[in-house]
Amino acid sequence: MIMSMTKLGVMLIIYKKVGGILKKVISIVLALCLSGCAVLDVFTGNKNNHSMNSTQDNTETTVDSKNEIGTVNQANIDPKFYLYYYEQLTQTQKEAYLDLYQALQNQSAIYELKTPTSIKDFNIAFYAFEYDFPEAFWMWNYRYLSNGEDKITRLQFNVPADLSTTMAQVNQVVDKVINDVKGASDYEKIKYFYEWIINWTVYQRNQCEQDITGVFLLRQSVCGGYSKAFQYLCKKAGIKCTYVLGMTDQLHAWNLVELDGKYYWVDATWGDSFDSEGNTVLNYHYFMVPDEILFRTHLSLNGKVPVGTLNEIDVFKFPKCTDNSLSYYAQNGAYFETYDYDAIKKYILKKIKEDPYQYIEFQIGDIKSYKQALQLLFTQESNQIYSILKDYFGSDYKLDYYQVDEVGVIGIQVYQ
Repeated sequence: MIMSMTKLGVMLIIYKKVGGILKKVISIVLALCLSGCAVLDVFTGNKNNHSMNSTQDNTETTVDSKNEIGTVNQANIDPKFYLYYYEQLTQTQKEAYLDLYQALQNQSAIYELKTPTSIKDFNIAFYAFEYDFPEAFWMWNYRYLSNGEDKITRLQFNVPADLSTTMAQVNQVVDKVINDVKGASDYEKIKYFYEWIINWTVYQRNQCEQDITGVFLLRQSVCGGYSKAFQYLCKKAGIKCTYVLGMTDQLHAWNLVELDGKYYWVDATWGDSFDSEGNTVLNYHYFMVPDEILFRTHLSLNGKVPVGTLNEIDVFKFPKCTDNSLSYYAQNGAYFETYDYDAIKKYILKKIKEDPYQYIEFQIGDIKSYKQALQLLFTQESNQIYSILKDYFGSDYKLDYYQVDEVGVIGIQVYQ
């Protein structure tokens, strides 16, 4: 039985704005809508596609009060925070970003910008801020007041009445998860967070599907929620991790992790697959992987990410990820750069001795060698898998196998 995974992950990002005029409050709805991400049926390749609508409020509003600004500078931000996108901003954009951070801290309904900022610079700063701070989900919907020079001077946020309670509940869950891996290495924590999110969360649309509350409180989300929840867990654990917006066949979200000076990609959404009976099947196909693996299916638009509908795809940049040593398959002795019959036979027999009827997976890095492996192992002409298994099972067994072409993974399972 040959099974092949298909590409998955559909995401929609919508950013609508109405041009501002003097002393008119303009409503903005920023919806980082990643709800189209598809969950993969590991056996059939079926997708469940979703969509989400955003709304736009054009109501004029008179503002009578404002919050005090205080001193706004980078020193106000916890130095442990990983400000990946902040570091790529211009000085003007950084000032707007820091204003947003102050509004986050104050939970301000009304906030005066320290320095009036152009709409373009503010948009870029806002995306950078939202990407760096997954806990700022409540700030996505906002209004701004512009002056006669089309510069933003004032922000108005719809602060949820139960925001403090909600964040306390989120942090209660997060603290418990982090406490579960107290004393573990950073790598072990990253792996645990990845597994926890997949096991805890049902891939499903809901009213909080794009933010961390969907995962931590409702236990339902899509790729936006998965990636932001993973980022938040890492952030609270002191691990450098950021949110990434890019492309698969459509827009999608995942994460970039920095560990010991090297960079790795993580996509928890694509790690949450399911079998033919609808049961969750956790996979590690995109866990701590390099460019060479990820960019077979994921694109970051030439190493950069889009910013809304501004067509500013050259704003944010990513480092090269070249290390494969922390991928799941490399860590478990299941990675082979080329097709090595003797080495793969040794690995399969080792796993069979541990449990004869478990799923056994291995990965072949070179695409040409991977295709060669499929032909030599499973075609009737060579059927090398029979030569491997007969040493343990003889001829009395049944075999299922599957292939994940996008990442070069081959899996087998023996039945009595």
